[in-house]
Amino acid sequence: MKKEINNSFENVEKRASKLPSECTTIIVGEEQSADGAKYLCRSSDFDALMAINIEVHEDTKFGAEEFVAKDSKFRCPLPKEALGYTGLPDYQFPGEWGSAGFNTAGVGMSSTETIFSSDKALAFDPYVKNGLAENCTYNIVLPYVHTAREGAARLGKLIEQYGSAEGFGIGFIDDKEIWYLENACGHKWLACRMPKDQYFVTGNQSRFRDYAPEDKENFMAAPDLIEFAEKNGLYDPNDAEAEKDKYGKAKFDFHKAYSRDEELDTTYNYPRVWGLQQMFSPAIQNDVTKNTFPVFAKAAHKISPTTSALRVCVSSTRDRSARGCARIGHDDGARAR
Repeated sequence: MKKEINNSFENVEKRASKLPSECTTIIVGEEQSADGAKYLCRSSDFDALMAINIEVHEDTKFGAEEFVAKDSKFRCPLPKEALGYTGLPDYQFPGEWGSAGFNTAGVGMSSTETIFSSDKALAFDPYVKNGLAENCTYNIVLPYVHTAREGAARLGKLIEQYGSAEGFGIGFIDDKEIWYLENACGHKWLACRMPKDQYFVTGNQSRFRDYAPEDKENFMAAPDLIEFAEKNGLYDPNDAEAEKDKYGKAKFDFHKAYSRDEELDTTYNYPRVWGLQQMFSPAIQNDVTKNTFPVFAKAAHKISPTTSALRVCVSSTRDRSARGCARIGHDDGARAR
């Protein structure tokens, strides 16, 4: 019987690995939402047979002092004191792959949206084989932060220290603001504070473009983000055809410098961003075949980000399940007033 059960689990995992899977994130500022709340929503389109467990961890002053991943060689020290938090891991990985939830300080986290760096950027700063991956980002960050900003900052420092094993975008929400972080190649990252009066949508591709290092209120990043790109030919401040910044140099474009953007993305990623912006902002004349979509946009009407919006993004796949942050007072994502 035990052998039959193990074979059954193996068959489920083999089946799941062959299915198409997409994550799509929708973030809405409080001035754009129908009820005045902030929203951090993410769909996780995956095989429904890969069951999700709900975990509830209590506050502790005597927590584990080391995180040891179950499905990679990553490990790192942890503070002894930890906040209580909820998580939604896959059934076979208790204590990691936390995915989405809140801690007892009221900070919510959605982890992660898989994204991809360009081969050119990775040639200069490769992914770290046993570095920070999607299996561990949630459980080593959420129990140790008291604000959304702290969450993005802690994750960024961990990326710099241990390196990333893969690409990911991760959101943080509290009662005051929302932050979203995108990593790049092995040790780079950019986090942006989401605007109150606009929305942001993304589907498995880095979306950030602008970065103003002097604007500490709205941006955080790896300290050498621009210098590294310039040094390695990923960004040319003297590009005569590029839009100019206030200093007369070519404007730094995070996506152009670090992100993968190739033929696959025109069918895998572009249509989801195009579809959601068409739904929320029909006046925007986007071309679905070109990545000229605005990073942030204003909606024609107040937004209620429900499963109908996320359904736009998964209509071409099978076995869908929405895995957003455990929402306060609703069931479609993370919400904070």
